[in-house]
Amino acid sequence: MKSSFVLALVSLSASVLAGPCPFEHMKRAGLLSPEDEAKFDAVKRDPKMADILFKQHRREIVAKSENIHELRGPRKRDGLLDLPLGGGLLNGVLQPLTGILSALDIPSVQPQGLALIPGDDPNHQFQAPGPTDVRGICPTLNALANHGYISRDGITSFAEASNAVQTGYGFDFVLSTFLSAVGLLAGGDLVTGKYSIGGADSRVPNSLGPSFPALGLDKHGVFEIDGSITRQDVHFGNNANFLLQRWNEYVAIADKYGNFNLDTQADDNGYRYDISRETNPDFFAGVIWFIVSHAARFFVPAGLANGTTQDDANYANVAPFFLDERFPDQWYRRGDPLTLPQALLGAGNLFLKNPRELGGNQGIGNFVPLDGTNITALSPQALGCFLAENLLDLAPNQLDSEISLAYEAYSGFLKGVIAPLFTDDGYFNCPVDLFSKPGQNAGIKTDADGSASVSSSGSPVNGSYPGIGVIAPDSQPS
Repeated sequence: MKSSFVLALVSLSASVLAGPCPFEHMKRAGLLSPEDEAKFDAVKRDPKMADILFKQHRREIVAKSENIHELRGPRKRDGLLDLPLGGGLLNGVLQPLTGILSALDIPSVQPQGLALIPGDDPNHQFQAPGPTDVRGICPTLNALANHGYISRDGITSFAEASNAVQTGYGFDFVLSTFLSAVGLLAGGDLVTGKYSIGGADSRVPNSLGPSFPALGLDKHGVFEIDGSITRQDVHFGNNANFLLQRWNEYVAIADKYGNFNLDTQADDNGYRYDISRETNPDFFAGVIWFIVSHAARFFVPAGLANGTTQDDANYANVAPFFLDERFPDQWYRRGDPLTLPQALLGAGNLFLKNPRELGGNQGIGNFVPLDGTNITALSPQALGCFLAENLLDLAPNQLDSEISLAYEAYSGFLKGVIAPLFTDDGYFNCPVDLFSKPGQNAGIKTDADGSASVSSSGSPVNGSYPGIGVIAPDSQPS
């Protein structure tokens, strides 16, 4: 009605004052809405208003069209898009990259909604990892590999992992793409998009040269952090293998709160932080630690609860992921896809339940706070921008300032893949123009003992869930 009314006003504007008008009869008959009646009266007073209303109408149509079809991404100060190697989001979907990253497979939008995983799909039944298959610190990725949603050898890719997280857990396209992109940055090969879900592996190339090795997700400092749920800090040795004692302590906390809800996650996170701060001379809880530590714990109730009872992250749903690294029987993924804003809001709320100070140890008993970072004062939108800016700052500091090829690849990937998720989207709208070239002290850093990352030895209880003797006597499932 409104669109046809505006167009009709334009055609009748020249005669609206000259004689009888059908809109006058419609007005008297009460057939015009208050909004349309006001427009009619405005044109009756001044016929030029018809042209003004028409132009306004056209702007609204164009604006809606641009919101759907406009390529989103970081912009230069003059307003032009800054996508040196392509990428960006069009209709909410990531676009192909060019140049050195032209061979990179791009994630695609997967069907969403409540679904039985894996169900009776013969391609996705559980298989324990073989002797050459790698597994790592993340039980959810290990489960995807054990069920064949990503390659069963544990060598996945940017696109494959994103698509699998959408399919397996019901995370939406943007969140899944963001998580896989950070995984690729953390320990993969940017040119091919491959990365190991465990430690360094010869099956992942080092396309940017030996100065930029693909060390896998178990490389300390990005996805792998101090104070994790079931792994020890890298300072004390192997940071990949599952520790049964930690799991038992985690279950005991869950028993106290009834299930693996946010109270459990907040309690466990503070407990792990306190122990690491007291015992690990190299303990570091910086901005990346804040995001990964709280997001990983938020994903337990948000992603591992059965989709049919999404608010009940109970032992029967959560334990198989941690102990056998498999999907539970009759388990459904989320019916309502989890989004990036929801994940950041969840991580922020989890932090506020049991906050800890950001900073790091310089030896036991010598904790140095991280200045200028008040996480508690940030809104979810500001927290998202804060995360984006710190990721954009992280990558340059991993680069050798004299190797332009690597800078081109990292810059293109960050601007084409990660930044568009936080810019011009109606939610975050981050002014992401802070990416700078690496400084003079930049460069890849190995672990404290100079070694590369390692892979997990496999599923913790090797298919014996729930297993006699696996759970401590005072931590039986309720």
